[in-house]
Amino acid sequence: MADARRTLESSAHFTRGGGAPAPDHDAAHADRTRRVEAEQQRLIQWAQENRKLGGRLPPEFTRGGEHQVYFYRVKQRYFKATLSERQLGYGITLGSNSRGATPSEYLDRLDLQNQIFNDDIRLERVVVKNGKPIIVTSQPAIKGVAPTQAALDELMAGKGYEKLADGAYYDGRIGLLIFDLFPRNAIQVANEIVFPIDPVIQRIAPDFGQFLREHPYTINLH
Repeated sequence: MADARRTLESSAHFTRGGGAPAPDHDAAHADRTRRVEAEQQRLIQWAQENRKLGGRLPPEFTRGGEHQVYFYRVKQRYFKATLSERQLGYGITLGSNSRGATPSEYLDRLDLQNQIFNDDIRLERVVVKNGKPIIVTSQPAIKGVAPTQAALDELMAGKGYEKLADGAYYDGRIGLLIFDLFPRNAIQVANEIVFPIDPVIQRIAPDFGQFLREHPYTINLH
């Protein structure tokens, strides 16, 4: 777990060019696109220097909105590869002008998921395809059933998050928005503990948090 966190934290920090992660939801789409291109080059450099560059993409077992997914039975882990043709290539974010994450935002999101939900997401490798880096991660397989939305609401309330809409929660103290947290993206195990497995976690500024409080219907329009 500690090694997984250090790797995600290191890759996110280097890829964004240093400094602390910060909200970027008001940037113009052209600015976001240029940021993605710059971060892609830094991510490739980081992966090369840290022996994470190269290898094959996992076979496509299934596909979601952000990843192609493969279940590696021997390791009992799901391998996920980002889809370069979706959003900006690195998952969903909410924004005024652009709804795609940059590479560093995606890596930071996974690091936050490990911290908030005690997950064990690992950065496996970075594969370059058509000149663009694809991020391959893995996540442990968990046996259980889909929880109810009420169970997810209870989980997030216990962590101090305010519910903005179904599947969307906000902690203004730390500036974190967690959304797309529906029953399909979580598993409840036999002892009734709920494990979110694929939420979207995003850093947002207070003004954007207030906007989402007033217009919660905009959250699930992605």
